[in-house]
Amino acid sequence: MNSRSTRLSAFATAIIVAALLSACGFQLRGAAVYPFTSVFVQRPTTYGVGTINIAGAVAPVVPDVIASLTNNGVQIKTKIEDADFAIRFVQVFFDKRVLSLSGGGRAREFELEYRVRYEFVDAKGRAWGEPGEITIRRDFSFSESQALAKEREERQLIRDMQLDAAAQVLRRLQAVKRPG
Repeated sequence: MNSRSTRLSAFATAIIVAALLSACGFQLRGAAVYPFTSVFVQRPTTYGVGTINIAGAVAPVVPDVIASLTNNGVQIKTKIEDADFAIRFVQVFFDKRVLSLSGGGRAREFELEYRVRYEFVDAKGRAWGEPGEITIRRDFSFSESQALAKEREERQLIRDMQLDAAAQVLRRLQAVKRPG
């Protein structure tokens, strides 16, 4: 084959692939579309880590949601009265439990749990849908011989769980409806 027929063949293949992908409903994810233009984000009063509660402002899911909304053109208001509605983070909780022990009584496997409770309300207290809860769990094994790598793996799992929770809240925000 010469180079011209090779290019035509590649072009025809690309058109066929594009047609097949569009026929099945595939499309690249574009900017999110929300049924509001401004929002007030109420941070949780506490952020639970196991049995220890610390200030809610550090709950990592909140800045991730705010950043994504801002990147999609939604204004973040400082007062609920100025916003179309509010995201109220009721609780953000993280826990780490031992799943199994070695013969020597050392922890071998852990379960990480990240839970976010939220509700969508307007300035008059009317609910924009049902309150929601997102629970994400991940298991991981621990080896003392690989302690540094396993600690890094745990931090990465926790960060992935936080990003997953934020993404789930954002998807639910796209489907929220004004109260009737």
